Amino acid sequence: MSILGVMLEKKLELELTESTGGEVSFIDNFSDIFDEIKRNKYNAVILDGDELKYEKLIEVIERILNVYKKMIVIVIGERAGLNVIAGSVKAGAYDYLMKPVDGERIKKIIEKALKDQKLKAEKVGTKITAGEEKIIGSTPAMVDVYKMVGKVASSNVSVLITGEKGTGKQLVAKAIHKFSERQEMPFMTINCSAMQDIILERKIFGYEQGAFKGAVISQVGELEKANGGTLFLGNIEDLSLDSQVKILSVLQEGEFFRIGGTTTIKVDLRLVASTSQNLEELIVEGKFSEELYHRLKVLDIEMPALRERKDDIPFLIDHYIQTFNDEFQKSVKGVSKPAINKIMKYDWPGNVRELQNAIKSAMALCRGSSLLIEDLPANVIGAKISKRHGDIQDWVLADWIEGEISILKSNNQKNYYGNIISRVERELIRQVLEITNGKKVETAEILGITRNTLRTKMNNYGLE
Repeated sequence: MSILGVMLEKKLELELTESTGGEVSFIDNFSDIFDEIKRNKYNAVILDGDELKYEKLIEVIERILNVYKKMIVIVIGERAGLNVIAGSVKAGAYDYLMKPVDGERIKKIIEKALKDQKLKAEKVGTKITAGEEKIIGSTPAMVDVYKMVGKVASSNVSVLITGEKGTGKQLVAKAIHKFSERQEMPFMTINCSAMQDIILERKIFGYEQGAFKGAVISQVGELEKANGGTLFLGNIEDLSLDSQVKILSVLQEGEFFRIGGTTTIKVDLRLVASTSQNLEELIVEGKFSEELYHRLKVLDIEMPALRERKDDIPFLIDHYIQTFNDEFQKSVKGVSKPAINKIMKYDWPGNVRELQNAIKSAMALCRGSSLLIEDLPANVIGAKISKRHGDIQDWVLADWIEGEISILKSNNQKNYYGNIISRVERELIRQVLEITNGKKVETAEILGITRNTLRTKMNNYGLE
């Protein structure tokens, strides 16, 4: 086993020399890598990724593996973002190790790589830049997620993303698409729990004119729109058994029929699905297709709960403060120490989504440059525990209403009912319009109101 270390710290160089029995060489310049590899037969190259900009690091990895396809490339670094980790793995690196890392661990990883010979050797690229990251976190659990994104991105195999509600499964689906060879093609997303079965089926498969009452024109479904790209089915456990069978057929045959249609429609797409349920239990209960489950679970990414990666919370808060400063036109700088202590002690059953809602609520109430303990939702600070009943969505709603009432009071406004209900109704209509891509007939049907009522409300709320 012969190893080349590039721009490594002296302490790590000594550890590697000791653990490998001297079968290691070191250089202090990235420009010398290719001459050094050409002169000597190395099994592995270890790169300190902190010494290069992201784009240059990816370029170096790709150049090494283009020429030496069986080379084991290991990157070490302190940067723990999605782009640098998933990008390095996708470019062909066998692993990305977070500092500090010791020589013995690196040696064992290289030995494993030599043994299993499961190295990526293809030339792959990405146009993702550092500023586009949406997933935040640098804890070991999130680093593992980033690695999995890099590993699965180049494949066309279906992916199942599991995890509790609110953990960010859709963001991971988008990341897989962005790092894939399909990145320039459509990314279509459907929340299977957001609409009734019959409407959901129409949304996925599309329909022909006259297929049912009200089908005055033919409609393209999301499967066709996603052709060449990626289709994300969120909460796939809510898909009817009949639709599950049809989705399985699409994955197996690469073709389907629109509802009421007789013409075969061929599609080439990648399916990414997510669930917060135990699909194996649903299979036993006869509520989920075992065949579809095994087809989806070929590649599985599990999202960690926020309580399992609490060290990421301060970084998430910073991100949300910046976001909501723009939305609320405020200049909040951070969180007071008592408030952050409460935040860190709370278990966040609603995960990242609950944290985001809590910070948004606190930002709305905040009157200074720091979020104070009294700005936080009651369930986070442990006050008014009697409020905490039902689902986490009920808690968040209760806290939001409490915050809105406080704002109305401070502005000496009355008509609480009209002010709050109108905000809820506007947002509900806006989100359903987004789900239906602005289709008023479908939106009215989902909302359970007439088209005329929908038009009136859209006009009143400025949603036209």
